[in-house]
Parts: sequence; structure tokens; C-alpha cells
Amino acid sequence: MNELTKAYWPYVRVLIIPYLFFAFVLFYPIGYYLDTPGGITEVESIIDVDYNQDKDISGTISSTYIVSITRPTFFQFMIGQFSDYNNANILTGSSANYTNDEIAQISYLDKETSVNAAVILAYQEAQKDNPEIFIDTYEKVMVFGKAKYMSFYDDIAFGDEFLYAIGDQDVIIDDFTLISTYTTEKDSYEFFFKNDKGVEYSRILTKDPETEKFGLTLKLYYLVNKENTYPKYSEKNSNIGGPSGGLLQTLAIYNMLVEEDITRGKKIAGTGTINYDGTVGYIGGTEQKIITAYINKVDVFFIPYHDSNYYYDNYMEALRACEKHGIDPTGWLVPVRTFSDSLSYLADPEGYWEGFVL
Repeated sequence: MNELTKAYWPYVRVLIIPYLFFAFVLFYPIGYYLDTPGGITEVESIIDVDYNQDKDISGTISSTYIVSITRPTFFQFMIGQFSDYNNANILTGSSANYTNDEIAQISYLDKETSVNAAVILAYQEAQKDNPEIFIDTYEKVMVFGKAKYMSFYDDIAFGDEFLYAIGDQDVIIDDFTLISTYTTEKDSYEFFFKNDKGVEYSRILTKDPETEKFGLTLKLYYLVNKENTYPKYSEKNSNIGGPSGGLLQTLAIYNMLVEEDITRGKKIAGTGTINYDGTVGYIGGTEQKIITAYINKVDVFFIPYHDSNYYYDNYMEALRACEKHGIDPTGWLVPVRTFSDSLSYLADPEGYWEGFVL
């Protein structure tokens, strides 16, 4: 150690501890997620249907997004606590086991399949009054979840298509709901997949000794065959993920297909997933979305509602959020169970409330 080092070493030792502390606070991620209010995005800016181009739409239909930080640093977490509008919770379930990149992949898959569901439902509904409209669909079973114990974890990607598996007595299992039925005699079986580049591959998956499961979650999706669908539609890239914009996407696409303008000059927003049968599903981040809608002064905000006795029912969460932040929900916060409910409200708001039972 030279003379200069000897002279300054006591100061270095004193400073290194606070330096490491601040580095830890600024850069070390913690097992929480932080939700903050975001904004609204007009669906027409993301999805465009080549139809009724001369139609005058006087209002807007927007999906609502929040800013969600998965595994924030201590610094981000502490800053987030200064605002009553933010919400922080511990990561639980599968989210705690997935990396941030994997969570982003799942979110992107959710968004893509949500858009397909919105297109299918909107086209089918518009087709009832206009036989010129036609929607062609096909089924695809895709990888939606992976347990950490799954064999070849890194080889099988979220969104890869499940083709079939070779079961007991060499039976070909092309119905994913029958996998457990025909994989009882051995511990390992061969599964076949197709990745996003169209390349088919297979892997031998082995059951976990404790759970006796393969650790693979598969889900059936209905997707649009764009080549055989009329009218044509296009999507623009967006960095907003997740399925919670499904209901509003369905409304906006439907409005592009029909002759009447269902907005009637209103600034419409909302949240809720959309299912193929038209039911609206629950979402997360309700409090932050209510704040976002209020800040953006929307005229109508649709929110999923199914059971007033369920504490985490989105409409009940929204009412509590309004009470917490001193927001009057009267006249703009609208609970809906189905896509048809949202159409009914826009057609006759007073009649909708008269027939609504909490």
C-alpha cells in the first residue's frame, strides 16, 4: 500500500458504508409491485377497421391503463409511499416466481389474445344486423404458465403452441384436457410444440415427484383468421400490456362496424377483460384506474360487477376508492356484467339504472 493510499484509506473506510447503503437503496429490487395512476388511450389509435370511413364519431372510447412497477427498488418503493394515489403489495403466487421479463411476456400474450377476443365478439355482434360482416376464427392451445420445476423450463416459451403429446400405449393426445388421463403409467412423456417462428420441436417432460404434475399450464384461445375476415382491420404496436382493455376494445371495434355512433358525443372509458361469451371479467389496479378516470374527466367509466358480497368485486372496490379519495361516482361510474350491458347503458342510461339491481 503506497503512501497516498495509506493517507486516504481511513476516509475510504468511512465513506464506503454509506456508499454501499445508497447503492442498495437505489438499485436493489424488492419482492413487491407498485401501482400508480396512468392514463387513457383511445382505442382507435391502436386498432383500425377499414369500414365506415365516412362515419362521423362525435365521442371517444378509451381503455384505461396504470403504471405498474414489478420489483421496484427500495428508492422507488419509498417514493411511491408519498402519494395516497399509489398502492404497493407483496408479489404472490406465480408472479413471485416469474422474472420481470417473463411477466412482460405473459402481459403481451394477454394483450394479443384479448384483442382477438374483442374483434371476434364485436364482429359477431355487428354481424347480427349486417350479414356483409364476416369473422373467421381458429383454435390454438398455448403455453400460459410454467412451474419452476418444469423440465426444459427455458426451452418452452410463453405463447408457444401445444401440438400434441405421446401418452400411454403411444396414444396421441391432441386434446390438452386429456393429458392427465393418458399419462398415468410413466413419469416422463414427450410433448410437441411450435414456437413463434413456426418451428416444431419436442421435449421430454417429467412429472414433479411431489405434485405429480408436469408444471405446464395450457390454455385454449380463439384467434382471428385475418385473411378470411371482412372488413379488414389492423393493429398498431403498443407498450401497454395485459387483457384489461378487452371490454373497451370491443366497444370501439363495434362502433367502427355499425352505422350509428354509440358514443353519442361522450368521453367513454373503462376497464374489464372480455370473454368469448360476452361476459366482462375482473381486473387489477381498480383504485388507480378510478383516479386516472377522474383526473381525465371521463363522462362514462365502465367497471366489472358481478357480486356485491364479494369484497374484491371491481365495482365495490371502485366505490370504496371513490369514498377514500372524495370522488363522487354519481352519473359516470357504471357497473356492467356483459358487453350487452354496456351497449344498453349507452343506448338508454336512465333505463339502465332503473333496471339495475345491486
